[in-house]
Amino acid sequence: MKKIIILGLTTAVIALASLTASAGSDAQYPAANFQPKVIYLDKDSVKPSTKCPSPKTAEKEIEFDAKYPAANFQPKVIYP
Repeated sequence: MKKIIILGLTTAVIALASLTASAGSDAQYPAANFQPKVIYLDKDSVKPSTKCPSPKTAEKEIEFDAKYPAANFQPKVIYP
């Protein structure tokens, strides 16, 4: 009989402990109030740098190797 009572109390404590451990209710959680922002760059204020090569000169011919199909992956951003 005592084992059943102890098992019931243990189950109740575990159930109540899991309700208190929540990241959404914790104000100290670093990303709880994350609000993303988009920052647009004014193209007129940007000066071309002589240190960086232009994108056209930086591009080179890409060779495909069947052993490593994802080695030449180049991500592209597509705006809907």
